[in-house]
Amino acid sequence: MKKALVLSIVLLMLAVPLVAAGCGSQGLTIEKGKLRMYGNENVGFLEMKNGKPSGFSADLAEMIAGKLGLKLQVAILPFSDLFSRLTADICDMAMSAITITPERKLQMDFSEPYFTSGQSLLVRSDSTISSQADLRSKKVGVIKGTTNEQVARKIPGTRQVVLFDGKPEMFDELIDGKLDAVIVDTPFAQYNAKTTGKTRIAKVLTTGEQYGIAVKKDNTKLLEKINTAMDKIRKDGTYDRLYKKYFGEKI
Repeated sequence: MKKALVLSIVLLMLAVPLVAAGCGSQGLTIEKGKLRMYGNENVGFLEMKNGKPSGFSADLAEMIAGKLGLKLQVAILPFSDLFSRLTADICDMAMSAITITPERKLQMDFSEPYFTSGQSLLVRSDSTISSQADLRSKKVGVIKGTTNEQVARKIPGTRQVVLFDGKPEMFDELIDGKLDAVIVDTPFAQYNAKTTGKTRIAKVLTTGEQYGIAVKKDNTKLLEKINTAMDKIRKDGTYDRLYKKYFGEKI
């Protein structure tokens, strides 16, 4: 009886490393054969249409998954929830207009940049606001946890920085006059101004920011595979065709 018990304990101890090696950051993906991507809703980059992911990031992720021989699974969450889900091994990668910053690189690893962007000040078409100096005593909307929030909080004299989980509600409140301005990444500002005709870009605040695909810290195996797939997609012209589909010719 004692020998059997000892044998069972030994077998259990041997099994634990095998299980651990097959999940989380030790393997390629959390679930064999699937690539779990989490992102937040971004018009032009990631949206759910008829129950299916659509947009530049969604299509690019689908192509990457195909190169890796994996089935893509997409879930949309508030931006502020993405990184905690990633580090908790609930998803394999976060991809949704995520700007690469030194602070974020301490918490997670990023792919090679896949999009160059910047930040802009978006106001109603009839607004007299033309610069950051005009935001004194004004209400400014931003998405919670983004670099847009960081920029907004550094502007002196604003009456209030209002935090949102998603862009549609924020844009609606701007148009309805509940906000004086919003700070948002330039592609979304351009899209909103073009499609609504009710807003305009008052000023481009920053340029040269880069979006990357985030993976759990030290998941080098998955990161290398993603970068290799991205390189192939760029070299065969697929990336340029995808960019033109959603944003037109590169500026």
